[in-house]
Amino acid sequence: MLLSHPDKLLKEHLKNVSLIGDSILLQKRINFKSFSNDKIRQLNRINLLTHDLGKATSYFQDYIKNVNGKQNNDEKKSHGLLSGVLSFKIASTVLKDEALAFFSYMVVSKHHGELEDFSNFISVLHGDENNRNLLKLQFESIDKTELQNVIAELGIDFSISEYTTDEFLADIDYLTSRKVRNKVKELLGIETFLLINLLFSLLIFSDKLEAIYNSEKMSIEDFIEKSTHRPNLLSSCVDNFKKGLEIKNIQMAKRRDEIYEDVVESVRNINLEEKILSINLPTGSGKTLIALKTALMLKERIIKEEGYNPGIIYVLPFTSIIEQNFDVFKDVLGSDDSKVMLKHHYLSERSYKWEKDGKKEEYSDAISEHLVESWDSEIVVSTFVQLLHSIFTNRNRKLKKFHSMVNSIIILDEVQSIPHKYWKLVNETFKAMALFLNCRFILMTATMPLIFSESDGEIYELATCKKRYFSEFNRINIDASRLENGMTLEEFKAFIYDEINRYEEDDFLIVLNTIMTSIDVFSYIKDEFEDIAEVYYLSTNIIPKERLGRIEKIKDSKNRKIIVSTQMIEAGVDIDIDRVYRDFGPMDSINQTAGRCNREWCGKKGIVTLVNLVNENHHDKAYSSYIYDTILMEETKSALKDKDMIEEKDIFQLAERYYNGLKSHGNDESDWLLNCIGELRYREAFEHREDKNSKAFELIKQEFKTVDVFIEADDEASEVWEKYQSIKLIADRFERKRQFNKLKKDFYQFVLSLPEQAVKKHVEIDEKEITFISREMLCSTYDKDTGFIRKIDRDYFI
Repeated sequence: MLLSHPDKLLKEHLKNVSLIGDSILLQKRINFKSFSNDKIRQLNRINLLTHDLGKATSYFQDYIKNVNGKQNNDEKKSHGLLSGVLSFKIASTVLKDEALAFFSYMVVSKHHGELEDFSNFISVLHGDENNRNLLKLQFESIDKTELQNVIAELGIDFSISEYTTDEFLADIDYLTSRKVRNKVKELLGIETFLLINLLFSLLIFSDKLEAIYNSEKMSIEDFIEKSTHRPNLLSSCVDNFKKGLEIKNIQMAKRRDEIYEDVVESVRNINLEEKILSINLPTGSGKTLIALKTALMLKERIIKEEGYNPGIIYVLPFTSIIEQNFDVFKDVLGSDDSKVMLKHHYLSERSYKWEKDGKKEEYSDAISEHLVESWDSEIVVSTFVQLLHSIFTNRNRKLKKFHSMVNSIIILDEVQSIPHKYWKLVNETFKAMALFLNCRFILMTATMPLIFSESDGEIYELATCKKRYFSEFNRINIDASRLENGMTLEEFKAFIYDEINRYEEDDFLIVLNTIMTSIDVFSYIKDEFEDIAEVYYLSTNIIPKERLGRIEKIKDSKNRKIIVSTQMIEAGVDIDIDRVYRDFGPMDSINQTAGRCNREWCGKKGIVTLVNLVNENHHDKAYSSYIYDTILMEETKSALKDKDMIEEKDIFQLAERYYNGLKSHGNDESDWLLNCIGELRYREAFEHREDKNSKAFELIKQEFKTVDVFIEADDEASEVWEKYQSIKLIADRFERKRQFNKLKKDFYQFVLSLPEQAVKKHVEIDEKEITFISREMLCSTYDKDTGFIRKIDRDYFI
């Protein structure tokens, strides 16, 4: 009997994988124009049923049955490419469509690897005598009687027993022939890209899940039952939650309620054909709850009117704000059941829990990790990186969640974080996903980038009176009068000294562009004002544990506060400050910083003062130029031209002017990536290379090499490091990984990602493991206030 895994019959594995993948696809509503739903379902079933036929070789069977008493790593036991060729033959026989059969070959042959460029799928067979000879050897080693029994039991109408070696080799030639290539090329484009991603995702998700369930002696029917009987979520839970919220300012509460009702009414009446939506509202207007209410209402309407149940995916630009939003959603929904909601980012625990008959149940580590990373839940809270790098990717592990995006309502909070060079890429891809995959997108921000044009009907605004809301939310003034002339650090210190003394009742937030300037200014402020105010420092230069602790102290403190920070304060840190001072930055960053000022409308206007700090030791170069793209800075200056004092109500129009300016700078990178996508050049488009000229998609571009450093800052850090050392000794790599996943969240509370050059000045970098700074080294490497000590002998700003 042929095996697929130890003690697992090949026919049972293939049958179970098919049950999983087919049941998932049947729950989806898809609208491909070039491919009928019936053909897609047939193709998907063929992929699922044939993906491991290459395991029928004597070489693989000897390996899996361990005939020789040892592991055989001979390439002859490989099965992906052989399975792909057999899938092509069966798909072309059953579907009578060589192009679809070629897609089957692509998906199946790489189901244990990464998707390749279209041309590579040809070259691996055409003219490669080594692969051709290997495939011939493997094919001839198959016990065709045994395999025919498997194929018959799977219900596949194909006779392998009558399939000769000459016919097999002829089919390899036909698969790579100009005729087949031309048929495939006729279908190339973003629609086919999305179809292949979907088919690949369904296969790798189902294959891995079946293997894990088999190893843990669990029932596949149990998973199918859970996936088809989903929890019922009601949008009324948001209304109930809002009733219990503390009202800090009656005026603000009334405005938020008005905006909330406006959006709710829009969602109630919207044509469901509108699939790309916008919630463009001022900071502090309650967008998070509005977004959840919107998504749940849409979900209810789609179930009732269109007959399928969409998931909800809520993504944010930073992991630091996922936790707080996830906790809000958990309180609103009154559940921490993973079937209802889960969070996923690189630090999140891979734990999948639910309640059954009043008892807490939890999947094993392996199943939990698979389901969390595949976004198997009604509501997923994650990051922009996780979302976009699971669309624009060729990676196996990232694509296994792609099928979960199909039919989903995808909310992008703080959407202005998407670099303008990718606007066209996102525009065309999201429109295609809305059309073919029935996805809905909700773009949410106070400063809406021109990724989609409202005037051209590409996006539908849910806040019908948004211009009035922006005019009414007039809590701050932005003083831009000092931008024309540069200010050195010493001049800024003198200026801020006078300001703090003049406005002696006010809290202050000072936001600098670089670590070095922030440390310099903090040290000065602490020396001068520690006796009259609580002085705090925030940046990514201090360990996350300390950073989160300081933010909580700032929120809880009733005393006067002076906070010095880098741009990290923009990332949804919910604090309310009287006066804000910011080194010059892009328009959206200025607005995000301004959102920390007078959030609750205290009765008087808050003041945000912009300055243009320059480095007198570097030809008066602006510190902003070390951090930000020149185009962003030029367009910000243009938008603010001739504006000395800006009221908050004017920000909406200034942001429009800024984004219109950005849109004029062309779409070279987007055009190149869209061309790659259309031609299925996966590796070229998505595999990052060290080459600085590489155009591969990279949402957050790293301009310099970083090193992760563990700081043994306190007793808790010592305990965590000891546990980590114990985990490293575990022999089984899968168990080692599972145990580290449990520790990961605590572990990374003490980890800094630092420029390699800065770390080298203190310690020798561990190239294989994370670099460790012990408690004995803290006095020379880590300052309790400002974090990692950066010894510099040259200008250094990162």
